[in-house]
Amino acid sequence: MSHDRAEEYSKFVPHQMSYYVAPGSEFQCKLPMSQKCVRKLSTIDEQDNESANRRGMINQVLATCAVLLLSAGCGMPIGYSAVLLPQLSDNSTEIAITASTGSWIASVHSLATPFGSLMSGPLADYLGRRKTLLVSVIPLFLGWSTMAMSHSVKALIFARFLCGFATGILGGPGQVYIAETAEPNLRSLLIGAPYVAYSCGILLVYSLGAMLDWRTVAWCANILPALAVVAIFCIPETPAWLLRNGHEKRALQALTFLRGSEIGARKELNEMRQRLEKERATTRTNENIFRLCCQRVAVKPLFIVIVFSLLQMFSGTFIVIFYAMNIVSEFEADFDTKHAAIWTAVVRVVCCMLFCGILIFVRRRLIMILSGIGSGLFCLALSIFMYIRVDQPKMPYDFIVASGCLLGYIVFNTALMVMPGIMIGELFPARIRGRTAGGVFASMNVALFLFAKFFPALQAWLKMQGVFLVFAASSFMLTLFMCLFQPETKGRSLEHIEDYFNGNTWLWFKRDRGYKTVKLMPLQQFKDDNKALNGAEHA
Repeated sequence: MSHDRAEEYSKFVPHQMSYYVAPGSEFQCKLPMSQKCVRKLSTIDEQDNESANRRGMINQVLATCAVLLLSAGCGMPIGYSAVLLPQLSDNSTEIAITASTGSWIASVHSLATPFGSLMSGPLADYLGRRKTLLVSVIPLFLGWSTMAMSHSVKALIFARFLCGFATGILGGPGQVYIAETAEPNLRSLLIGAPYVAYSCGILLVYSLGAMLDWRTVAWCANILPALAVVAIFCIPETPAWLLRNGHEKRALQALTFLRGSEIGARKELNEMRQRLEKERATTRTNENIFRLCCQRVAVKPLFIVIVFSLLQMFSGTFIVIFYAMNIVSEFEADFDTKHAAIWTAVVRVVCCMLFCGILIFVRRRLIMILSGIGSGLFCLALSIFMYIRVDQPKMPYDFIVASGCLLGYIVFNTALMVMPGIMIGELFPARIRGRTAGGVFASMNVALFLFAKFFPALQAWLKMQGVFLVFAASSFMLTLFMCLFQPETKGRSLEHIEDYFNGNTWLWFKRDRGYKTVKLMPLQQFKDDNKALNGAEHA
Protein backbone atom coordinates (compact mmCIF):
# COMPACT_ATOMS: atom_id res chain seq x y z
CA MET A 1 0.00 0.00 0.00
CA SER A 2 1.51 3.36 -1.09
CA HIS A 3 1.98 6.24 1.32
CA ASP A 4 -0.75 8.40 -0.29
CA ARG A 5 -3.17 5.53 -0.33
CA ALA A 6 -2.43 4.80 3.33
CA GLU A 7 -3.23 8.37 4.30
CA GLU A 8 -6.51 8.21 2.36
CA TYR A 9 -7.33 4.89 4.02
CA SER A 10 -6.69 6.29 7.51
CA LYS A 11 -9.40 8.90 7.02
CA PHE A 12 -12.04 6.17 7.09
CA VAL A 13 -10.44 3.41 9.28
CA PRO A 14 -9.21 4.33 12.79
CA HIS A 15 -5.57 3.45 13.17
CA GLN A 16 -4.16 1.65 16.26
CA MET A 17 -3.08 3.99 19.06
CA SER A 18 -0.66 3.38 21.89
CA TYR A 19 -1.75 4.33 25.36
CA TYR A 20 -0.13 4.98 28.70
CA VAL A 21 -1.60 5.15 32.18
CA ALA A 22 -1.51 8.64 33.60
CA PRO A 23 -0.44 9.20 37.22
CA GLY A 24 -3.27 8.74 39.69
CA SER A 25 -4.73 5.97 37.55
CA GLU A 26 -7.36 5.24 40.15
CA PHE A 27 -9.05 8.47 39.16
CA GLN A 28 -7.98 9.05 35.54
CA CYS A 29 -8.70 7.50 32.18
CA LYS A 30 -6.14 6.31 29.62
CA LEU A 31 -4.80 9.02 27.35
CA PRO A 32 -3.27 8.67 23.87
CA MET A 33 0.49 9.11 23.58
CA SER A 34 -0.01 11.65 20.81
CA GLN A 35 -1.93 14.00 23.07
CA LYS A 36 0.27 16.95 23.99
CA CYS A 37 -1.40 18.01 27.23
CA VAL A 38 -2.02 15.52 30.02
CA ARG A 39 -5.47 15.82 31.57
CA LYS A 40 -5.25 16.68 35.24
CA LEU A 41 -7.66 15.38 37.83
CA SER A 42 -11.08 16.86 37.15
CA THR A 43 -12.88 18.82 39.84
CA ILE A 44 -15.22 15.89 40.39
CA ASP A 45 -12.27 13.49 40.74
CA GLU A 46 -10.56 15.77 43.25
CA GLN A 47 -13.76 16.25 45.23
CA ASP A 48 -14.41 12.50 45.33
CA ASN A 49 -10.85 11.82 46.43
CA GLU A 50 -10.87 14.48 49.13
CA SER A 51 -14.30 13.34 50.32
CA ALA A 52 -13.07 9.73 50.56
CA ASN A 53 -9.93 10.83 52.45
CA ARG A 54 -12.01 12.86 54.90
CA ARG A 55 -14.47 10.04 55.39
CA GLY A 56 -11.65 7.55 55.97
CA MET A 57 -9.88 9.81 58.46
CA ILE A 58 -13.10 10.36 60.42
CA ASN A 59 -13.78 6.62 60.53
CA GLN A 60 -10.24 5.89 61.71
CA VAL A 61 -10.57 8.48 64.47
CA LEU A 62 -13.96 7.07 65.52
CA ALA A 63 -12.55 3.53 65.65
CA THR A 64 -9.66 4.80 67.79
CA CYS A 65 -12.06 6.66 70.11
CA ALA A 66 -13.86 3.38 70.85
CA VAL A 67 -10.54 1.93 72.04
CA LEU A 68 -9.78 5.12 73.98
CA LEU A 69 -12.96 4.82 76.06
CA LEU A 70 -11.77 1.45 77.28
CA SER A 71 -8.22 2.76 77.77
CA ALA A 72 -9.53 5.56 79.98
CA GLY A 73 -11.53 2.98 81.94
CA CYS A 74 -8.36 0.93 82.45
CA GLY A 75 -6.42 4.07 83.38
CA MET A 76 -8.62 4.65 86.42
CA PRO A 77 -7.34 1.64 88.44
CA ILE A 78 -3.75 2.76 87.72
CA GLY A 79 -4.29 5.91 89.79
CA TYR A 80 -6.86 4.47 92.20
CA SER A 81 -4.29 3.47 94.84
CA ALA A 82 -3.41 7.16 95.28
CA VAL A 83 -7.08 7.72 96.24
CA LEU A 84 -7.68 4.54 98.23
CA LEU A 85 -4.60 4.43 100.49
CA PRO A 86 -4.87 7.95 101.99
CA GLN A 87 -8.59 7.46 102.72
CA LEU A 88 -7.97 4.11 104.42
CA SER A 89 -5.08 5.60 106.42
CA ASP A 90 -7.27 8.48 107.61
CA ASN A 91 -10.13 6.14 108.53
CA SER A 92 -8.47 3.05 110.02
CA THR A 93 -11.73 1.85 111.62
CA GLU A 94 -13.16 0.72 108.24
CA ILE A 95 -10.30 -1.40 106.82
CA ALA A 96 -7.06 -1.23 108.77
CA ILE A 97 -3.90 -1.17 106.65
CA THR A 98 -0.19 -1.09 107.37
CA ALA A 99 2.72 0.10 105.24
CA SER A 100 3.22 -3.46 104.02
CA THR A 101 -0.42 -4.08 103.08
CA GLY A 102 -0.59 -0.62 101.51
CA SER A 103 2.34 -1.47 99.23
CA TRP A 104 0.58 -4.69 98.21
CA ILE A 105 -2.60 -2.80 97.36
CA ALA A 106 -0.62 -0.31 95.27
CA SER A 107 1.58 -2.85 93.48
CA VAL A 108 -0.71 -5.88 92.96
CA HIS A 109 -2.25 -4.12 89.95
CA SER A 110 1.15 -4.37 88.24
CA LEU A 111 1.53 -7.99 89.38
CA ALA A 112 -1.77 -8.95 87.72
CA THR A 113 -1.16 -7.08 84.47
CA PRO A 114 1.46 -9.57 83.15
CA PHE A 115 -1.02 -12.44 83.43
CA GLY A 116 -3.50 -10.51 81.32
CA SER A 117 -0.75 -9.50 78.90
CA LEU A 118 0.36 -13.10 78.41
CA MET A 119 -3.22 -14.11 77.61
CA SER A 120 -3.82 -11.13 75.35
CA GLY A 121 -1.38 -12.25 72.64
CA PRO A 122 -2.96 -15.67 71.91
CA LEU A 123 -6.44 -14.17 72.35
CA ALA A 124 -5.68 -11.35 69.89
CA ASP A 125 -4.40 -13.84 67.31
CA TYR A 126 -7.20 -16.37 67.84
CA LEU A 127 -10.29 -14.22 68.53
CA GLY A 128 -9.13 -11.03 66.85
CA ARG A 129 -8.11 -7.65 68.22
CA ARG A 130 -11.68 -6.35 68.56
CA LYS A 131 -13.10 -9.34 70.45
CA THR A 132 -10.11 -9.37 72.78
CA LEU A 133 -10.88 -5.76 73.73
CA LEU A 134 -14.43 -6.84 74.61
CA VAL A 135 -13.11 -9.74 76.71
CA SER A 136 -11.03 -7.30 78.79
CA VAL A 137 -14.19 -5.55 80.00
CA ILE A 138 -15.36 -8.63 81.98
CA PRO A 139 -12.61 -8.67 84.67
CA LEU A 140 -12.70 -4.87 84.78
CA PHE A 141 -16.40 -4.88 85.73
CA LEU A 142 -15.82 -7.63 88.29
CA GLY A 143 -12.81 -5.82 89.76
CA TRP A 144 -14.53 -2.49 90.32
CA SER A 145 -17.69 -4.12 91.69
CA THR A 146 -15.64 -6.26 94.11
CA MET A 147 -13.69 -3.15 95.16
CA ALA A 148 -16.86 -1.25 95.97
CA MET A 149 -18.17 -4.10 98.17
CA SER A 150 -14.87 -4.98 99.88
CA HIS A 151 -14.63 -5.22 103.68
CA SER A 152 -11.13 -6.65 104.04
CA VAL A 153 -7.63 -6.13 102.75
CA LYS A 154 -7.72 -9.48 100.96
CA ALA A 155 -10.85 -8.46 99.04
CA LEU A 156 -9.22 -5.15 98.05
CA ILE A 157 -6.09 -6.93 96.82
CA PHE A 158 -8.19 -9.42 94.83
CA ALA A 159 -10.23 -6.57 93.28
CA ARG A 160 -7.06 -4.71 92.34
CA PHE A 161 -5.72 -7.93 90.82
CA LEU A 162 -8.81 -8.24 88.58
CA CYS A 163 -8.47 -4.63 87.41
CA GLY A 164 -4.78 -5.15 86.65
CA PHE A 165 -5.60 -8.36 84.78
CA ALA A 166 -8.08 -6.41 82.60
CA THR A 167 -5.50 -3.70 81.91
CA GLY A 168 -3.05 -6.39 80.82
CA ILE A 169 -5.52 -7.87 78.35
CA LEU A 170 -6.24 -4.44 76.86
CA GLY A 171 -2.67 -3.09 76.52
CA GLY A 172 -1.24 -5.05 73.59
CA PRO A 173 -4.40 -5.53 71.45
CA GLY A 174 -5.36 -1.87 71.90
CA GLN A 175 -2.04 -0.63 70.51
CA VAL A 176 -2.04 -3.24 67.75
CA TYR A 177 -5.62 -2.39 66.74
CA ILE A 178 -4.75 1.27 66.24
CA ALA A 179 -1.47 0.49 64.44
CA GLU A 180 -3.22 -1.89 62.02
CA THR A 181 -6.18 0.36 61.23
CA ALA A 182 -4.50 3.78 60.97
CA GLU A 183 -2.79 5.09 57.83
CA PRO A 184 0.90 6.03 58.27
CA ASN A 185 0.16 9.76 58.18
CA LEU A 186 -2.48 9.39 60.94
CA ARG A 187 -0.71 6.67 62.91
CA SER A 188 1.66 9.21 64.50
CA LEU A 189 -1.30 10.95 66.11
CA LEU A 190 -3.57 8.02 66.91
CA ILE A 191 -1.11 5.47 68.26
CA GLY A 192 -0.15 7.75 71.16
CA ALA A 193 -3.78 8.50 72.01
CA PRO A 194 -4.27 5.52 74.42
CA TYR A 195 -1.79 7.15 76.78
CA VAL A 196 -3.83 10.34 76.68
CA ALA A 197 -6.80 8.16 77.64
CA TYR A 198 -4.84 6.47 80.45
CA SER A 199 -3.87 9.91 81.76
CA CYS A 200 -7.47 11.10 81.53
CA GLY A 201 -8.53 8.03 83.51
CA ILE A 202 -5.93 8.80 86.17
CA LEU A 203 -7.07 12.44 86.33
CA LEU A 204 -10.71 11.36 86.54
CA VAL A 205 -10.10 8.98 89.44
CA TYR A 206 -8.02 11.61 91.28
CA SER A 207 -10.82 14.16 90.82
CA LEU A 208 -13.53 11.75 91.96
CA GLY A 209 -11.40 10.73 94.94
CA ALA A 210 -11.11 14.35 96.04
CA MET A 211 -14.92 14.62 96.24
CA LEU A 212 -16.26 11.12 96.90
CA ASP A 213 -15.74 8.13 99.14
CA TRP A 214 -13.52 5.38 97.67
CA ARG A 215 -16.48 2.96 97.38
CA THR A 216 -18.51 5.46 95.37
CA VAL A 217 -15.50 6.08 93.13
CA ALA A 218 -15.31 2.33 92.46
CA TRP A 219 -18.98 2.17 91.41
CA CYS A 220 -18.56 5.23 89.15
CA ALA A 221 -15.57 3.59 87.47
CA ASN A 222 -17.90 1.04 85.79
CA ILE A 223 -19.46 3.72 83.58
CA LEU A 224 -16.60 4.09 81.07
CA PRO A 225 -16.22 0.33 80.38
CA ALA A 226 -19.98 0.11 79.76
CA LEU A 227 -19.80 2.91 77.19
CA ALA A 228 -16.72 1.27 75.63
CA VAL A 229 -18.60 -2.00 75.05
CA VAL A 230 -21.26 -0.21 73.01
CA ALA A 231 -18.65 1.70 70.98
CA ILE A 232 -16.46 -1.35 70.24
CA PHE A 233 -19.46 -3.27 68.92
CA CYS A 234 -19.77 -0.57 66.22
CA ILE A 235 -16.19 -0.77 64.83
CA PRO A 236 -14.70 -3.39 62.46
CA GLU A 237 -11.97 -5.93 63.10
CA THR A 238 -8.53 -4.98 61.76
CA PRO A 239 -8.09 -5.79 58.02
CA ALA A 240 -4.67 -7.35 58.69
CA TRP A 241 -6.12 -9.94 61.10
CA LEU A 242 -9.08 -10.68 58.82
CA LEU A 243 -6.82 -11.25 55.81
CA ARG A 244 -4.45 -13.49 57.76
CA ASN A 245 -7.37 -15.63 58.91
CA GLY A 246 -8.97 -16.06 55.49
CA HIS A 247 -11.76 -13.46 55.75
CA GLU A 248 -10.84 -11.52 52.63
CA LYS A 249 -14.34 -10.17 51.96
CA ARG A 250 -14.66 -8.83 55.50
CA ALA A 251 -11.13 -7.41 55.24
CA LEU A 252 -12.18 -5.44 52.15
CA GLN A 253 -15.29 -4.17 53.93
CA ALA A 254 -13.23 -3.11 56.96
CA LEU A 255 -10.63 -1.36 54.76
CA THR A 256 -13.35 0.40 52.77
CA PHE A 257 -14.81 1.72 56.05
CA LEU A 258 -11.40 2.81 57.34
CA ARG A 259 -10.15 4.38 54.08
CA GLY A 260 -13.44 5.84 52.86
CA SER A 261 -13.03 4.48 49.31
CA GLU A 262 -13.34 0.97 47.90
CA ILE A 263 -10.79 1.78 45.18
CA GLY A 264 -8.08 2.67 47.68
CA ALA A 265 -9.11 -0.23 49.90
CA ARG A 266 -8.72 -2.74 47.06
CA LYS A 267 -5.29 -1.41 46.20
CA GLU A 268 -4.11 -1.59 49.83
CA LEU A 269 -5.63 -5.06 50.24
CA ASN A 270 -3.77 -6.30 47.16
CA GLU A 271 -0.48 -5.03 48.60
CA MET A 272 -1.25 -6.70 51.94
CA ARG A 273 -2.10 -9.97 50.17
CA GLN A 274 1.12 -9.94 48.14
CA ARG A 275 3.21 -9.33 51.25
CA LEU A 276 1.37 -12.05 53.15
CA GLU A 277 1.93 -14.57 50.34
CA LYS A 278 5.62 -13.69 50.23
CA GLU A 279 5.88 -14.04 54.01
CA ARG A 280 4.15 -17.44 54.01
CA ALA A 281 6.39 -18.66 51.21
CA THR A 282 9.48 -17.98 53.31
CA THR A 283 8.08 -19.09 56.69
CA ARG A 284 7.47 -22.66 57.73
CA THR A 285 3.97 -23.26 59.04
CA ASN A 286 5.17 -25.23 62.07
CA GLU A 287 7.47 -22.51 63.41
CA ASN A 288 6.56 -21.57 66.98
CA ILE A 289 6.60 -18.11 68.48
CA PHE A 290 9.99 -18.61 70.19
CA ARG A 291 11.69 -19.54 66.94
CA LEU A 292 10.06 -16.58 65.18
CA CYS A 293 11.25 -14.23 67.94
CA CYS A 294 14.82 -15.46 67.42
CA GLN A 295 14.84 -14.19 63.85
CA ARG A 296 16.73 -11.02 63.11
CA VAL A 297 13.62 -9.04 62.22
CA ALA A 298 12.17 -9.74 65.68
CA VAL A 299 15.24 -9.80 67.95
CA LYS A 300 16.21 -6.20 67.22
CA PRO A 301 12.86 -4.56 68.07
CA LEU A 302 12.48 -6.84 71.12
CA PHE A 303 15.86 -5.72 72.43
CA ILE A 304 15.06 -2.04 71.84
CA VAL A 305 11.59 -2.14 73.42
CA ILE A 306 12.57 -4.20 76.49
CA VAL A 307 15.67 -2.13 77.36
CA PHE A 308 13.80 1.13 76.74
CA SER A 309 10.90 0.00 78.96
CA LEU A 310 13.21 -0.93 81.84
CA LEU A 311 15.08 2.37 81.68
CA GLN A 312 11.78 4.25 81.38
CA MET A 313 10.49 2.45 84.47
CA PHE A 314 13.58 3.35 86.52
CA SER A 315 13.19 6.95 85.38
CA GLY A 316 10.12 7.01 87.68
CA THR A 317 7.31 7.30 85.13
CA PHE A 318 4.73 5.13 86.90
CA ILE A 319 6.10 5.44 90.44
CA VAL A 320 5.14 9.13 90.44
CA ILE A 321 1.59 8.09 89.44
CA PHE A 322 1.26 5.32 92.05
CA TYR A 323 2.67 7.39 94.92
CA ALA A 324 1.74 10.91 93.78
CA MET A 325 0.30 12.07 97.13
CA ASN A 326 3.13 10.48 99.14
CA ILE A 327 5.76 12.23 96.99
CA VAL A 328 3.99 15.60 97.24
CA SER A 329 3.73 15.22 101.05
CA GLU A 330 7.55 14.95 101.18
CA PHE A 331 7.74 18.66 100.34
CA GLU A 332 6.16 19.44 103.75
CA ALA A 333 4.11 22.34 102.41
CA ASP A 334 0.81 23.71 103.66
CA PHE A 335 -0.96 22.47 100.57
CA ASP A 336 -3.72 19.89 100.09
CA THR A 337 -1.97 16.79 98.75
CA LYS A 338 -5.15 15.68 96.95
CA HIS A 339 -5.28 18.87 94.92
CA ALA A 340 -1.55 18.71 94.28
CA ALA A 341 -1.91 15.17 92.89
CA ILE A 342 -4.80 16.34 90.69
CA TRP A 343 -2.64 19.11 89.27
CA THR A 344 0.13 16.65 88.46
CA ALA A 345 -2.47 14.55 86.60
CA VAL A 346 -3.75 17.64 84.75
CA VAL A 347 -0.23 18.46 83.63
CA ARG A 348 0.25 14.87 82.45
CA VAL A 349 -3.01 14.91 80.42
CA VAL A 350 -2.16 18.22 78.75
CA CYS A 351 1.37 17.02 77.98
CA CYS A 352 0.05 13.76 76.52
CA MET A 353 -2.27 15.70 74.22
CA LEU A 354 0.49 18.06 73.15
CA PHE A 355 2.83 15.13 72.63
CA CYS A 356 0.38 13.34 70.33
CA GLY A 357 0.15 16.53 68.26
CA ILE A 358 3.93 16.91 68.22
CA LEU A 359 4.27 13.34 66.92
CA ILE A 360 2.79 14.50 63.59
CA PHE A 361 5.54 17.04 62.99
CA VAL A 362 8.63 15.99 64.97
CA ARG A 363 10.77 12.89 64.52
CA ARG A 364 10.50 10.14 67.14
CA ARG A 365 14.22 10.06 67.93
CA LEU A 366 14.40 13.79 68.59
CA ILE A 367 11.37 13.60 70.90
CA MET A 368 12.84 10.75 72.96
CA ILE A 369 16.28 12.33 73.21
CA LEU A 370 14.91 15.69 74.38
CA SER A 371 12.49 13.98 76.78
CA GLY A 372 15.26 11.90 78.33
CA ILE A 373 17.55 14.90 78.75
CA GLY A 374 14.74 17.08 80.16
CA SER A 375 13.57 14.42 82.63
CA GLY A 376 17.12 13.80 83.80
CA LEU A 377 17.93 17.47 84.31
CA PHE A 378 14.77 18.21 86.33
CA CYS A 379 15.26 15.09 88.50
CA LEU A 380 18.90 16.01 89.06
CA ALA A 381 17.97 19.58 89.98
CA LEU A 382 15.26 18.37 92.40
CA SER A 383 17.62 15.85 93.99
CA ILE A 384 20.38 18.44 94.50
CA PHE A 385 17.88 20.94 95.93
CA MET A 386 16.50 18.38 98.38
CA TYR A 387 20.03 17.41 99.47
CA ILE A 388 20.86 21.08 100.08
CA ARG A 389 17.70 21.65 102.10
CA VAL A 390 18.17 18.61 104.40
CA ASP A 391 17.93 19.66 108.08
CA GLN A 392 17.41 23.28 107.03
CA PRO A 393 14.49 25.39 108.29
CA LYS A 394 11.52 25.41 105.96
CA MET A 395 11.42 28.43 103.65
CA PRO A 396 8.53 29.80 101.54
CA TYR A 397 10.34 29.06 98.30
CA ASP A 398 10.97 25.38 99.11
CA PHE A 399 7.61 24.19 97.85
CA ILE A 400 7.75 26.47 94.78
CA VAL A 401 11.16 25.16 93.67
CA ALA A 402 10.37 21.52 94.43
CA SER A 403 6.95 21.56 92.76
CA GLY A 404 8.39 23.41 89.74
CA CYS A 405 11.04 20.71 89.28
CA LEU A 406 8.43 17.97 89.72
CA LEU A 407 6.09 19.50 87.14
CA GLY A 408 9.00 20.04 84.74
CA TYR A 409 9.91 16.39 85.17
CA ILE A 410 6.31 15.33 84.42
CA VAL A 411 6.22 17.51 81.28
CA PHE A 412 9.31 15.86 79.79
CA ASN A 413 8.71 12.37 81.17
CA THR A 414 5.21 12.12 79.66
CA ALA A 415 6.74 11.43 76.24
CA LEU A 416 8.69 8.53 77.73
CA MET A 417 5.46 7.10 79.20
CA VAL A 418 3.79 7.12 75.77
CA MET A 419 6.64 5.71 73.69
CA PRO A 420 6.64 1.99 74.65
CA GLY A 421 3.12 1.54 73.31
CA ILE A 422 4.01 3.36 70.10
CA MET A 423 7.16 1.26 69.69
CA ILE A 424 5.23 -2.00 70.19
CA GLY A 425 2.70 -0.95 67.55
CA GLU A 426 5.34 0.16 65.03
CA LEU A 427 8.50 -1.92 65.47
CA PHE A 428 7.31 -5.53 65.70
CA PRO A 429 6.85 -7.54 62.47
CA ALA A 430 3.28 -8.39 61.47
CA ARG A 431 3.59 -12.17 61.91
CA ILE A 432 4.33 -11.91 65.66
CA ARG A 433 2.88 -8.49 66.51
CA GLY A 434 -0.14 -9.73 68.46
CA ARG A 435 1.58 -12.39 70.57
CA THR A 436 4.80 -10.42 71.13
CA ALA A 437 2.96 -7.29 72.24
CA GLY A 438 1.30 -9.27 75.03
CA GLY A 439 4.57 -10.86 76.13
CA VAL A 440 6.42 -7.55 76.22
CA PHE A 441 3.64 -5.87 78.19
CA ALA A 442 3.81 -8.82 80.61
CA SER A 443 7.55 -8.52 81.20
CA MET A 444 7.25 -4.74 81.57
CA ASN A 445 4.60 -5.10 84.27
CA VAL A 446 6.48 -7.80 86.19
CA ALA A 447 9.38 -5.36 86.48
CA LEU A 448 6.96 -2.54 87.35
CA PHE A 449 5.36 -4.65 90.09
CA LEU A 450 8.75 -5.36 91.68
CA PHE A 451 9.72 -1.69 91.49
CA ALA A 452 6.38 -0.49 92.91
CA LYS A 453 6.38 -3.13 95.65
CA PHE A 454 9.86 -2.26 96.90
CA PHE A 455 9.62 1.50 96.30
CA PRO A 456 8.72 2.28 99.95
CA ALA A 457 11.82 0.37 101.08
CA LEU A 458 13.93 2.15 98.44
CA GLN A 459 12.56 5.48 99.59
CA ALA A 460 13.33 4.68 103.23
CA TRP A 461 16.90 3.70 102.29
CA LEU A 462 17.82 6.45 99.82
CA LYS A 463 15.34 9.10 100.97
CA MET A 464 13.39 10.99 98.33
CA GLN A 465 16.43 12.94 97.12
CA GLY A 466 18.27 9.66 96.42
CA VAL A 467 15.23 8.28 94.59
CA PHE A 468 15.19 11.25 92.22
CA LEU A 469 18.91 10.83 91.67
CA VAL A 470 18.19 7.27 90.45
CA PHE A 471 15.45 8.69 88.20
CA ALA A 472 17.97 11.17 86.73
CA ALA A 473 20.63 8.54 86.03
CA SER A 474 18.09 6.27 84.32
CA SER A 475 16.83 9.15 82.16
CA PHE A 476 20.33 9.96 80.92
CA MET A 477 21.08 6.28 80.21
CA LEU A 478 17.82 6.04 78.26
CA THR A 479 18.84 9.03 76.14
CA LEU A 480 22.16 7.42 75.24
CA PHE A 481 20.48 4.12 74.39
CA MET A 482 17.96 5.81 72.08
CA CYS A 483 20.72 7.69 70.27
CA LEU A 484 22.47 4.42 69.47
CA PHE A 485 19.69 1.94 68.67
CA GLN A 486 16.28 3.52 68.02
CA PRO A 487 15.41 3.85 64.29
CA GLU A 488 13.36 6.75 62.98
CA THR A 489 9.79 5.56 62.27
CA LYS A 490 7.98 8.80 61.52
CA GLY A 491 6.52 8.71 57.99
CA ARG A 492 7.45 5.06 57.42
CA SER A 493 4.98 2.31 56.69
CA LEU A 494 4.99 -0.74 58.97
CA GLU A 495 6.39 -2.78 56.05
CA HIS A 496 9.24 -0.29 55.56
CA ILE A 497 10.16 -0.49 59.25
CA GLU A 498 10.10 -4.30 59.07
CA ASP A 499 12.47 -4.21 56.08
CA TYR A 500 14.89 -2.03 58.09
CA PHE A 501 15.11 -4.62 60.88
CA ASN A 502 15.70 -7.33 58.29
CA GLY A 503 19.03 -5.68 57.52
CA ASN A 504 22.37 -6.39 59.21
CA THR A 505 22.59 -3.09 61.08
CA TRP A 506 21.99 -2.73 64.83
CA LEU A 507 23.28 0.82 65.36
CA TRP A 508 21.25 3.65 63.83
CA PHE A 509 24.24 5.67 62.63
CA LYS A 510 25.39 2.66 60.56
CA ARG A 511 22.05 2.33 58.77
CA ASP A 512 21.56 2.15 55.03
CA ARG A 513 21.16 5.77 53.90
CA GLY A 514 18.42 4.64 51.52
CA TYR A 515 16.11 4.40 54.55
CA LYS A 516 14.26 7.64 53.94
CA THR A 517 10.96 9.13 54.98
CA VAL A 518 8.00 8.63 52.67
CA LYS A 519 5.80 11.71 52.55
CA LEU A 520 2.16 10.77 52.19
CA MET A 521 0.30 13.43 50.20
CA PRO A 522 -1.81 11.47 47.71
CA LEU A 523 -3.60 14.21 45.81
CA GLN A 524 -0.63 16.53 45.67
CA GLN A 525 1.47 13.64 44.40
CA PHE A 526 -0.93 13.17 41.48
CA LYS A 527 -0.58 16.82 40.53
CA ASP A 528 3.20 16.79 40.84
CA ASP A 529 3.41 13.67 38.68
CA ASN A 530 1.25 15.38 36.03
CA LYS A 531 3.51 18.43 36.00
CA ALA A 532 6.62 16.28 35.72
CA LEU A 533 5.09 14.30 32.87
CA ASN A 534 4.10 17.51 31.06
CA GLY A 535 7.62 18.84 31.38
CA ALA A 536 9.09 15.59 30.07
CA GLU A 537 6.81 15.60 27.04
CA HIS A 538 7.52 19.25 26.17
CA ALA A 539 11.24 18.56 26.52
